Amino acid sequence: MSDLFHTGQSRRTSGAFSVTMRDGAKLAKKLEKLKDGGETAIKRTVSDFTARAPAWVSKGIRQHYGVDTAAIKEAGPRLKRGATSIRVSGVSVDGASLEYKGRTLTPIHFKMSPTTRNPKGLAKKPAKVPGQAISTGSPVAMVRPPMPFQVKATIIKGQRATMKPGTYLASSSKKSADAPILPFQRTGAGRTPVHAVRTLSVPQMIGSEEKKSRASDTISEIVNENLEKRFNHHIEQAMK
Repeated sequence: MSDLFHTGQSRRTSGAFSVTMRDGAKLAKKLEKLKDGGETAIKRTVSDFTARAPAWVSKGIRQHYGVDTAAIKEAGPRLKRGATSIRVSGVSVDGASLEYKGRTLTPIHFKMSPTTRNPKGLAKKPAKVPGQAISTGSPVAMVRPPMPFQVKATIIKGQRATMKPGTYLASSSKKSADAPILPFQRTGAGRTPVHAVRTLSVPQMIGSEEKKSRASDTISEIVNENLEKRFNHHIEQAMK
């Protein structure tokens, strides 16, 4: 099985990021002409950051991972005001960092296939399967097992990863007919224990300063590029 997949309880992860103006010297010259208008331009840029950055982050993630946008939205971001600041030419205004929190995801968020139980049907010949007829007192039963199939998902964009043989699909809840179908694996020698297959979380795809992800540099590039555009826009507005 690909090392992108694991079994066991879901793990909660979190991560936050902030940005720094790259072209500070050039922007500083413009700010020097604005006086009080410089602080206004920075405040408006911070407001733009909190409103627009989630879409920029989502775009950066989806350039490298096959995750759906719903999972990214569910993971965040949570706004943490005052956690960072944007400072240019001696003008500093409290900013905001965006914090993402989320559990390790199941492969259904990564274009998993198949998505139905027993997609190839049942075998024509019955076979002895242990534990299927315990209620009758028999340790085994003759049943038609499902035809073997592979479960795949696109965790890394452009790459189909295959889960290990024996992965099967079942409802995530016996109480709800609308519960999603998830991939499961047996982690013991017998029929139990059974755990859902999981993969990366959204914070892991975003990465951190301590541990970068495939998307970290792309996200930084997209956020910085767009933030500088918005900052320049607000500076031009203040200079009118």
